[in-house]
Amino acid sequence: MKKRLSFFLALALLFSTAAGCSSESSSPSSGDKKESQKQETKAPLSKEEFAKMISDPDQYKGSKVDFYAKIFVEPERSDDGVYIQAFADPKNSEQNVIVVADPKTDVKNEDIIHVVGTVRESFEGENALGGTVTAPVIDAEKVEKTDYIKAFSKPLKTIEVNKEINQHGYIVKLSKVEVAEDETRAYVTISNQSNAKINFWEHNAKLLVGNTQHEKADNFEAGYPEIPSDILPKATVDAIIPFPAIDQNEKTIKLYFEGSSENYDITIEPFQFEVNLN
Repeated sequence: MKKRLSFFLALALLFSTAAGCSSESSSPSSGDKKESQKQETKAPLSKEEFAKMISDPDQYKGSKVDFYAKIFVEPERSDDGVYIQAFADPKNSEQNVIVVADPKTDVKNEDIIHVVGTVRESFEGENALGGTVTAPVIDAEKVEKTDYIKAFSKPLKTIEVNKEINQHGYIVKLSKVEVAEDETRAYVTISNQSNAKINFWEHNAKLLVGNTQHEKADNFEAGYPEIPSDILPKATVDAIIPFPAIDQNEKTIKLYFEGSSENYDITIEPFQFEVNLN
């Protein structure tokens, strides 16, 4: 508890001190007002500038930022604000930021957030896990929840497929395929219209590009819905199945999905889809 409070109290002291200094300062001159207005209208830091700001926040005080991040520890709360520690590069656990948000902000650990705000300064202290934190402090104008795809993996190309294969009431529908910079995603719906349980073998899913076979990829940061091991009769399950990234200029790809039925009088063959990417 002491370690958790040390981080919280250090931040609270930092901000209360800054507020005090602000209230004691004289009214800004007309020149200062013009500079302030100029700063307010300045565009947010670019991706490259944001990366530089992470390593030297004090050089970017007052700069606008607009970025996405994933919270990695439960936020600290007080009557004055919510103190959020997050990674702007969660896949590599890098670009640590501290976001100070409105006390009514409803976020929790592992949420993915969109932040718009201003760089306050650099902060060094002890975090909730007892480690040392050196990070930029961001005064947030807006913090809203979002998802992994919108934040970190926007599609370069989206192909609407909407094809389904029905085997004895075991139906697999491929709704669409998204080609992103970091992965390829298959949007699949599994529907059990039979009278027996069915199984979908997610880890047997395969992507064929030309003569190259790709296995299902792991993306623990995305939080895609998990497919249950058993799918009951009349139940429907939606899934996003990730594969490694491919060249968006590929002409065609093939997707293979496998499963079984607990009705042992029938045989379920692999579900095969050919997708034209053009």
